Amino acid sequence: MTNCKLPLKRTAEGQRGSSTVELLFVIPILFLMFAGIFECSRAWLTVSVVNSAAREGARVGVRTPTTPPSNAFNAAPALAQIDSILSGMGLSAGATRSVTCASPCQPDSQVTATVSVPFTTIIPAIDAVLGTLNVTETAVMRYE
Repeated sequence: MTNCKLPLKRTAEGQRGSSTVELLFVIPILFLMFAGIFECSRAWLTVSVVNSAAREGARVGVRTPTTPPSNAFNAAPALAQIDSILSGMGLSAGATRSVTCASPCQPDSQVTATVSVPFTTIIPAIDAVLGTLNVTETAVMRYE
């Protein structure tokens, strides 16, 4: 019969500071994960705000009366609504927007609102890889 005794106690020789080294390897990875999650949430918020601005612009556009006799479409109220939403979230810098209706704009015509906003990350390492992304949303509604 063999003597199979397992050592019950480990010696700590050569193990001093190993947890510090492990922590030094893990912290940058955790930081990158946190930064990625943060930037994804900012991008998601930007897409959501741009989508809402386009929908609100189209909604205001379909409710704005045309000017007789040519039934010309007045996009100013819809553009003002889009600007209001974008400036409220600090996204108006570099934004392009348009609201159009087929001429003559009459009931059942389509009103199209398009909003485009540049998205730049605030973390230089991610910015170097992605650069500036354009977030563009379009909403189409029926003129009433």
